[in-house]
Amino acid sequence: MSGPDVPAVSVLVVNHNAGLHLRQCLERLRAVADEWRTGGAGLETVVVDNASTDGSPAAVRELEDQDPAPEPAVRLIASARNLGFGAACNLAARESGGRYLLLLNPDAWIDAMSLRRLVEAMESDSRLGVAAPGLRYPDGSLQLGWAPPVGVVGEAIQRFRNRFEGSVWNHALLPRLLRPLLGQGWFSAACLLVRRSAFEEVGGFDEGFFLYFEDADLGLRLARKGWRQRQVEGARAWHARGVTTGRPGTRLLSPEVERFYRASQLRYYGLHRPRRERSYLRRRLSRKFGRVADDEQRAALLRLLEGA
Repeated sequence: MSGPDVPAVSVLVVNHNAGLHLRQCLERLRAVADEWRTGGAGLETVVVDNASTDGSPAAVRELEDQDPAPEPAVRLIASARNLGFGAACNLAARESGGRYLLLLNPDAWIDAMSLRRLVEAMESDSRLGVAAPGLRYPDGSLQLGWAPPVGVVGEAIQRFRNRFEGSVWNHALLPRLLRPLLGQGWFSAACLLVRRSAFEEVGGFDEGFFLYFEDADLGLRLARKGWRQRQVEGARAWHARGVTTGRPGTRLLSPEVERFYRASQLRYYGLHRPRRERSYLRRRLSRKFGRVADDEQRAALLRLLEGA
């Protein structure tokens, strides 16, 4: 999937036991690359596998073996341990050369026209750091891709928005009303085009977030540096959701993943939110964790509060 020596876009895919979704993701990217090659625009793909045990990296190796070119169609970086999402993305970024970085989950895909629109938006605005497509579920229904800044108010608003995810006003009108009041907010890294220079200016993802909240943290740090972020009209991507977090097609998390989620939430508040909000979060989570039925899970979650 490589074009010129310096590709326009480096697609960064972080995989952990995504199964057939990874193969489908790469096959769709191959079709996108074929269209881009005819237009003279460079595209490369780097996959970082976070110690998968389901055999999914075999799909990448097959594509590597099929390509006789010196630079394979897809490059695999196989990690012996799970680095976490942000650290794996940073590794893929260092090993790639594109002017723009397309962050893409293995259970997500984008078409060539939408990707071109994201790049055109970047080319037309030198201070645009993030260009986001509208997200959809595989069946075509709307999926939330933007959220207000994380905090007590922002998370309360987002919980309300989750109840009406399929409503058109929730994706167009409400964000336009909320941004002037709350700030730029952040876009999901399920599918997101990021300017490399902006990404490098803020040091990439904060690797202290193993899973979850790393995209919210990145969006906040980009905004503080004056980089704009926006959803590009007419650009779409599809995201199955939950394939690598234990509960495909839902917002529910497996017990292990929930521990990662809560650890990242507590870390984000510790880094970016005022003391009163940190105290509120701890009280709320203490009550919530105390009601967990499974003794082992409850103990593990309560230990997170002790270490926060």
